[in-house]
Amino acid sequence: MPGSWEIKAERDRRVLLAIIMPPDLTCTMNFAQARRNIQLPPGSQVRAISGLPFGPARNQAARQAVEEGFGALAFMDADVVVQPDAYMKLLGSGFDLVSGLYYQRFPPLLPCFFNLALNEKKEAVRVNITGWQPGDIVPATFVPAGLLLIRRRVLELAFQHFGGTPFFWGLDTAPLPDPAGGIAPTFSEDFNFSFKCQDRLRIQPMVMTSVVGIHESWGTVGPRWMLPMPELDPLYGVAGVG
Repeated sequence: MPGSWEIKAERDRRVLLAIIMPPDLTCTMNFAQARRNIQLPPGSQVRAISGLPFGPARNQAARQAVEEGFGALAFMDADVVVQPDAYMKLLGSGFDLVSGLYYQRFPPLLPCFFNLALNEKKEAVRVNITGWQPGDIVPATFVPAGLLLIRRRVLELAFQHFGGTPFFWGLDTAPLPDPAGGIAPTFSEDFNFSFKCQDRLRIQPMVMTSVVGIHESWGTVGPRWMLPMPELDPLYGVAGVG
């Protein structure tokens, strides 16, 4: 019969995998197949969160992960197709905040992780990270959330230091200070989150380039997947969780 420490260790290993879906819940066949084949530790759960803007959707998943005692939160966006063992590899890395590798969907097709620098106007900008080889583990300031694993302790610290909304879209907030004393650009909610983790929590985001995802399409996934994101409508703010 397992001891209390073994029960706790197994409980702490559980992962909440939050799949961020478009409002109509549609996805490509490749994504649907990848979702069915995902490997996770025993006791883990997979939940689809749809209809919310990305920041509130990720905040909702983060709160659920902490409140329900999961050892880690993982994100799988509906436009990123991953290998079955992707999250097991991220979990096995031992890093607190670790992303897989995928590329931007628009030219230039850069790896979707970056560092922070100042341009000639002393403005904070993101810069491409070079010099790494496939299979390397790369530290980065900005990492995406479409293939991401976050340990529970990071989430707890994030709620403690950033309040109830650790994820937010930068255009909705005042600019963030950067380590050089300037301001960080108003990036997406995932880049802002990883920046704050590095800058304020001293948690280094990492990228495992051996864990590769396919970043699908140019826009929303499903029947309209080759078209730009549609205009917001009243249904866009309604969440569906399953």
